[in-house]
Amino acid sequence: MHRIKKGQYGYIKSQRKIEIIKTVSLFLLSLAIYLGGYWTTGTNKNLLTIVAVLGCLPASKCAVNMIMFFRAKGCSEELHRKIESHTGGLPCLYDSVLTSYEATFEIPHLVFKGNNLMGIAVNPKWKTAACEKHLHSMCSQNNIKDVNIKIFQDLPKYLNRLDQLRDLSCEDTQAEAVLSLVKAISI
Repeated sequence: MHRIKKGQYGYIKSQRKIEIIKTVSLFLLSLAIYLGGYWTTGTNKNLLTIVAVLGCLPASKCAVNMIMFFRAKGCSEELHRKIESHTGGLPCLYDSVLTSYEATFEIPHLVFKGNNLMGIAVNPKWKTAACEKHLHSMCSQNNIKDVNIKIFQDLPKYLNRLDQLRDLSCEDTQAEAVLSLVKAISI
């Protein structure tokens, strides 16, 4: 089975399945340890009960990750088809979910070219200015300067801007750093 990496299309859906498997496995392991101790001693007052309870800690951490991936929607197949025909080899990321102290920002698609980081937000209730501000602060904290950040909510405008960026001829010296930063701060 081919594992989908962070930033690739379908990452959220793939990671959701992985987190479910990890969470269930860890809880079942703790249950098996507890039951093994109970069956061998006839009471739950044994060392394996403590091991089983402590085993619930990593299982609970995985459960939190699983819940985060359940809440994230990812890039829809329809949006992916529309965007894919306009990217034409541009360095891009799919399924980015960024968290700040104030809000969680879900960006189905991000692209970088010519010191421009652009993304599309599909939720109309979302405040794009807050996301742009968060990305600016993350870039400045990581010594990435002179990056223009724009998050669109209007798909036709975003597709038009993708076409413009695709036709832009310039050298991208920061593309790797910016996209690596976004991957690092995304779930």
